[in-house]
Amino acid sequence: MKAPSAVKRITFGRDEDNPGEMLYVSVPKLNENEVLMPGSLALRFDIDLSGAHANKFLGQNVTRALVATLVVKFAGSTLKDTADYNIYKTFEDLFLPGEKRDNMVPEGPQSEDLCKIPSGAGDEKTSGVFAENKVNEIYGTKYCIRLDHQMLTDHGVFYLQVLYNDLVFEVTLAPASQVFKGSDPTKLTYKLTNIQLEYEMIRSQTLADEAQSVYTSGR
Repeated sequence: MKAPSAVKRITFGRDEDNPGEMLYVSVPKLNENEVLMPGSLALRFDIDLSGAHANKFLGQNVTRALVATLVVKFAGSTLKDTADYNIYKTFEDLFLPGEKRDNMVPEGPQSEDLCKIPSGAGDEKTSGVFAENKVNEIYGTKYCIRLDHQMLTDHGVFYLQVLYNDLVFEVTLAPASQVFKGSDPTKLTYKLTNIQLEYEMIRSQTLADEAQSVYTSGR
């Protein structure tokens, strides 16, 4: 089928967040006959490394490492409450095909050399890293956290307009020691800046009716 679609980015209510703090993310309700593309909901941001010591650098799979706890709530009920979410998802990503991991630069799975370049590590390589430098020119310190609960990824398109309650994610950021590597753990620090909520929207009455039928039938 063909249908109009668009990728939207909304400036988040808080433009920065620090380790240990919680982000409350409500899934956009959108308009009538507008549904969410599965797997498209994400938080996009820059990682501000100012203040950390010279030999620090981001760990691999950094956006998984950033989320210490993830709670998903709908209509006052907790659908998911995962402590040590970063450990679970990092381990899960190890089973992804190598080619897919290589294409997940904004999500963080990358080589140690590429981790060091945007971090400004004192021992970053200056030769033999042409490909890593080109990737850094495109992405720099920009990353994204995928909000990948099964309601938004495995059950088809998500049509919140016909539901009476909001779907909410509560994201607690991990301490710097779980996100960075460095010679002096006491000097590791970071914060998220320029936070935006991103999603892809599809406008289709057919998809909206199909989603509503799934909800009303109790599946």
